Amino acid sequence: MQRYIARQAIFDRNLRVESYELLYRAGDGEDRASFADGDRATRILLSDALMAFGLNNLTDGRGAYVNFTESLVMSDFVLLTDPRKITVELLENIHVTDKLIWRLKDLKSRGYRLALDDYTGDPVFDPILPLIDVLKVDFLSTSEEVQAEIARKYRRGRMALLAEKVEDRETYERALRLGYSKFQGFFFQRPINLRKETANINSATYIRLLRELNRTDVDLRYCSEMIRSDAALTFRLLKKVRTLQYYRGNSLEVIERAVTYLGIDELYHWVVLLLARESNTTCSDETVRVAYLRGIFMERLMENSPYSQKKTSGFLAGMFSLMDLILGRPMKDLLGEVHLPLETKRVLLGEDARPLKTYLEYAVSYEQRTPMEPPALDVDAYEVMDIYMQCMRDTDWAFRSET
Repeated sequence: MQRYIARQAIFDRNLRVESYELLYRAGDGEDRASFADGDRATRILLSDALMAFGLNNLTDGRGAYVNFTESLVMSDFVLLTDPRKITVELLENIHVTDKLIWRLKDLKSRGYRLALDDYTGDPVFDPILPLIDVLKVDFLSTSEEVQAEIARKYRRGRMALLAEKVEDRETYERALRLGYSKFQGFFFQRPINLRKETANINSATYIRLLRELNRTDVDLRYCSEMIRSDAALTFRLLKKVRTLQYYRGNSLEVIERAVTYLGIDELYHWVVLLLARESNTTCSDETVRVAYLRGIFMERLMENSPYSQKKTSGFLAGMFSLMDLILGRPMKDLLGEVHLPLETKRVLLGEDARPLKTYLEYAVSYEQRTPMEPPALDVDAYEVMDIYMQCMRDTDWAFRSET
């Protein structure tokens, strides 16, 4: 799978590159971001920057500016970034409220640098300007008079002035005379699109986690280190177990506690569910829900059978039975990329691998309300009904906790 990020250099007064703004891109050849969900775009951007590209590789060891929506600034996702490397750039559509001011003060106390994007002199931002480190003035949307007035008011203060959207030498030289100290725009450099080849299924992290969780001697510390390497995955784990407020301590210890709290089985469920949801580009979320329900139903059927030691294979067979539809790719290709038990792979390829195949067929018939003759179970039909209803409730909870 191809991952994309654009970067645009930010220059100092001597036209030396001092940092880069990182920009979300959905595909190759795009010259601007195209997305409906700004929160998701930032999560993908940061995850790819840290995991796929490597932040130092993207910025040549310099600082990085990243756009944050209002909701992400107010959430604890922002705390997953390193304040020594990331400048939090506030979008121009942010609403200045008492809660926002409190939040920005909190971020400043934690060592974060703040930038305000596309500033045009609107007084609505006056209450937060004392907290801003870099004021990015939009040179396309402001008049020369406004640009000069902003410079007169703020050039001698602690806040750096950045002239953005500078498109010609005349504009740059005027901004320089006015006292602006940082510069960005097409005159200096257009955003450069960067591309990175990653594992075909959404993220290599998921595949490595699945491989480790399939071992008989799972190393939870190694799992924690893999999760910590992916900002979005870390955020979702800590959100799931509601430990975000403690993240800025020893980050690995916090993630290890979260992983231990979930336990191996629940962590396995969570990783496979995220893999399906994050990679789903062809189906509605309802298909992922059906697959997850089928997986945990099979797992619990096998828990209550003579084959209880195969319950993990049951979950995987149920969940992956729809993965080719979810990901829009042949099952054989998918199974070549993930590490699953041999018996599970055989069932998913249509081979007659029993008893797993029997339990899969029964689970499918049960969800279609045409149950076939049940396989060997240690529970009766009424208890199976109770198990299925509990699986439905657990599926609802799992999907709510991942939103």
